[in-house]
Amino acid sequence: MIRTGIWERYLRRMASRGEAIVLTYHRVIEKWDRILGYSQPGMVVTADTFERQLRFLKQYFNIVPLSSLVNSLSTLNSQHSTPNRPLCSITLDDGWRDNYDVAFPILRKYGVSATIFLTTDFIGTNRAFWHTELMNLLMHRDLSRFKLTQYVLDPYPAPVRRGLMRLASMGEAAGAHDVDPLIEAVKGTCDERTADQLIGDLSNALGLRRPLFPDRSFFLDWSQVREMRAAGIEMGSHGCSHRILTRIKLQDAEDELVRSKAEIEGHTGQHVHHFAFPDGAANRDLMVFVEKARYRTVCLCRTVPTGHFGTLTLQRVGMHEGVSGGGNRSFMESDLALWLFRAPRMRRG
Repeated sequence: MIRTGIWERYLRRMASRGEAIVLTYHRVIEKWDRILGYSQPGMVVTADTFERQLRFLKQYFNIVPLSSLVNSLSTLNSQHSTPNRPLCSITLDDGWRDNYDVAFPILRKYGVSATIFLTTDFIGTNRAFWHTELMNLLMHRDLSRFKLTQYVLDPYPAPVRRGLMRLASMGEAAGAHDVDPLIEAVKGTCDERTADQLIGDLSNALGLRRPLFPDRSFFLDWSQVREMRAAGIEMGSHGCSHRILTRIKLQDAEDELVRSKAEIEGHTGQHVHHFAFPDGAANRDLMVFVEKARYRTVCLCRTVPTGHFGTLTLQRVGMHEGVSGGGNRSFMESDLALWLFRAPRMRRG
């Protein structure tokens, strides 16, 4: 694509059509190892790879925060003007501490802004997501003990039981890649309450007490949020609890949409215009609540609910270490170009 000029023609066509892409990252960590900060591999990019991806993006796209992207596309449509390069927005989900420690200095180095979607109940706390706790339990403990505590596993779905027994029979320390299938099994078969109960049961079986990370902060604090906001990093909402909103009561979902927005605005003194659904999952009722809460855009990773909504819906493409090689492989610009070539494109109007 790059050598034959297809990539350049693709970019020109995107620009002429007023199209843009929206990328989503989660964590930016210092190095690639078996633990990966107790995160799934698909949520992680190393600092070196993030910088290389950013350098590549800046070479071919005009990188702007979400508000500027929406404004620019609206201007293009109204004035029928054509930019010389397509637009791209970088977003980061959840509000991880490494967004400040690792990603923020790289963004400043290249003069690039981004939009961070905050999960407000976790900002400024030592809390951890359930999958972070579960990965910690399964990487650093004697998993063979699960064979002696079958009664602990009986209440849980078969895919979860099988995943735990597979890890227990490995005979060696598990890494993030080993635990990843189990995390996906829990996500697919358990609600948040059941996942939390599983962690509690396993902790008790192993003689541990929660919180498992009493002295570690995985997430930003509000002073860091304000510092980044003052430097041009845009803040959006990712809800309060990180629960998948399609799985909870509508009243609770509406509360998360409203309360998270108000909390971020209260701490930053700036309006919050953007919302990203946890797991990208939404439905028509939730879209009505988003519009009612006066969000300007909403980010999804799945099929957009049908209907006419005043809020602009954006589909994003996930970014991680494997997108362009990295990790245990060499960085490949061609892999990254192909990934972006396949990315969903957004066009206003």
